[in-house]
Amino acid sequence: MLQLITSFSSILSMKPKAWLVVGMTCLLSISQVDGGSQDRTAQELTITASFSDKESVAPGEPIELTLSRPLSVSEGRVAVMIGETDLTGLFTAHGLSLKYGSAALPLPTGETEVTVYTVASDDEWKEVARFPLRVASQADAQPEATTAAEPSRKILGFEKFDLAPSLNIGLKSQFAEIHTPDSNRPARSQFTDATVQGSLRTEMKRGQMAMQSQFNVVGSSFRNEALRFSGEGDGAPKVDLSSYQMQFQHGSRKFLAGHSTFGAHRHLINNFASRGLTLTLPLSGRADVSLVAMNSTSIVGWNNFFGLSNRRHQMLGGVFGFEAFKRRPGGLRFEAGVLDAWFQPRANVNQGNVNDAERSRGFSARALAKDRSERLRLDAGFTRSQFINPEDPLLNQGASVVPSRQVTRNGRYADASFDLLKEFVFSKPKVAAAPNPDQNIQDAQSARAAVEPKRFNLTLNVRHERVDPLFKSIGASTQADLNQNQVEVVGSFAELTFTAAYTRSNDNLAGIQTILRTDTRRNSFAINTPLQGLFGAGAVTRPNAFFPRIGYTFERVRAFADFIPIGGGFDQPGAIPDQANIVQSFIAEWQFKELRMGYRLSHSLQDNRAVGRERADLQNFVHNVAFGWSPITTLDFNFEVNFEDANNRERAATDRTLRFGLVTNWQATRRQSLNATFSTIGAGGFAERARTNNSRNLEFDLQWNYRLARESENRFRKFQAVYFIRYSNRFARNNNFAESVNTLTKSQTFNTGINFIFF
Repeated sequence: MLQLITSFSSILSMKPKAWLVVGMTCLLSISQVDGGSQDRTAQELTITASFSDKESVAPGEPIELTLSRPLSVSEGRVAVMIGETDLTGLFTAHGLSLKYGSAALPLPTGETEVTVYTVASDDEWKEVARFPLRVASQADAQPEATTAAEPSRKILGFEKFDLAPSLNIGLKSQFAEIHTPDSNRPARSQFTDATVQGSLRTEMKRGQMAMQSQFNVVGSSFRNEALRFSGEGDGAPKVDLSSYQMQFQHGSRKFLAGHSTFGAHRHLINNFASRGLTLTLPLSGRADVSLVAMNSTSIVGWNNFFGLSNRRHQMLGGVFGFEAFKRRPGGLRFEAGVLDAWFQPRANVNQGNVNDAERSRGFSARALAKDRSERLRLDAGFTRSQFINPEDPLLNQGASVVPSRQVTRNGRYADASFDLLKEFVFSKPKVAAAPNPDQNIQDAQSARAAVEPKRFNLTLNVRHERVDPLFKSIGASTQADLNQNQVEVVGSFAELTFTAAYTRSNDNLAGIQTILRTDTRRNSFAINTPLQGLFGAGAVTRPNAFFPRIGYTFERVRAFADFIPIGGGFDQPGAIPDQANIVQSFIAEWQFKELRMGYRLSHSLQDNRAVGRERADLQNFVHNVAFGWSPITTLDFNFEVNFEDANNRERAATDRTLRFGLVTNWQATRRQSLNATFSTIGAGGFAERARTNNSRNLEFDLQWNYRLARESENRFRKFQAVYFIRYSNRFARNNNFAESVNTLTKSQTFNTGINFIFF
């Protein structure tokens, strides 16, 4: 009885996911007190290692791990990590033992750790045991080692000092080119360019102090390929800094400089990515604060290193957080955020020009909550933002422009989730026979899978969001003038998963009678399952490859006018929108030993219901068939056929497109490979059963690669060179019978290059 009381007291300090295990332990304790027999699978799983009593082992010496009992189905399978490498596949299972003795991959020399995990069916990894492993070099390996292990050696005063550079220098050349007609002549028929990609990663640790950094550099001898050519033209440097990050951490205090993302407040600052400075500090056991200063656009390059050189083009913000329950972090958390941002008409590195200046200031409040069992979760927030377009002389161009008004608007949201059913079982599991200690681990797991019950999970999600008209914040991408509500159900039954959702939204929240107000209704459903999972437990142990994994999705969106606006030409026929879009798709995939097959069917219908436009409907069918064949491990074929039929009912016109594609990869030897890609697309248009146009496009690429490498235990002595030669052929013909236009273009190129990869 004392053991029973101890088991119940442990429940108070454990997570809800462990309640089932604790309950089983309590029941087993009762059965022990009453004199009943104890189930073998309830015993604690322990691992013993053959090398645990050895000071060191040789690189080629076999090692063995022994399990105290077979795994239960809920525990899943065993995974073994040596250092940071998953070597489970190289262990040989026999009974309750796992033995590693791979001559092809000897144990890594030096001090490392062997970690044993159990991997559940939901891919949850749980550490079971950890053993130190010291592998001596071949010269120092001895059968009986008696000297004690030397203490870890510090480098420059750091307990951990890791320097990982990477350098890739490439030469690429186009030595021949053929084209037809002359207007299809490329800007550079022949060229030879040099490229460089480099990175430097460092990691240092001493006590509670840790420092990490990474710098990435790219360059090209051809200035048009320079990183900042689109913005600076001929003034762009050929070798430039693409990104960097430096992080300094002491305990839970963290300072970060460089490229990063910040914020989780949906309407104020949400995953904003740029270059800047970030500081995170714990104020007490319950409170913390995060501060940020960032550039208002994503930038690259050596100049403006911290991203804060222009006060009128930066974002300042902060988030204060408070945990209501110190012993249960995340049970109830409150956050308050502030933002002060300027935005100048400058382009992002990967975005076109923005031709208007912006200014925004605001604050937000956010609450996150979940119960002890984590079945009920809530995320809600409120934001108030002040936005204005400041006067921009460059944009005004000397004209008399009425200044925009400063507006202050609100945004709010609330997301709630509740697990209606969690790991629910419709019937009690069958009792499996006692496992044979000499039985193979995989066979024992398959036998127990046959009696494992199918578990049912069902979650209800309710979401609400409202954003006022003219609302905007520089730190978040938000659709203004929107009111949206959604109800969603997400569930799973064994390997079957499904989702159903209903969403309704509308704009013109102010109800202005001269502006169109659109109501939108969206219904969606998706289901995915392997068919063998629906045909009883026998399919689990011996799956039939002819049963595919299938999936089906359905979506219907209806958008219509809430009222007829006054004026503005909305009294014309067809001016009031009313449209329903239906999209459906079905997919089936088969996986055999050497063959893969897949089929996908997509159907979309754009049903126009506006008065006077009832026939303006569009319908599309897409069929896709894919085959994959790997007759040997070094040869792979992939073939794909795609057929699309697009029908315009209003014009009585049909467009059909047929595409074939073939991709072949052949690893001829350990050092050389051959890759070939071929595709052809044929398209034709028909109006009132008469052909109006057709086109044909062909693409063919053939590439041969040769790799020369020198491996070394010292990373600074590693080197490899990859040489390639490529042939490309392009053909395109377009005929327009209605306009008597016939065009033909051809292009062939021959390229070669070599990449030198260091470290």
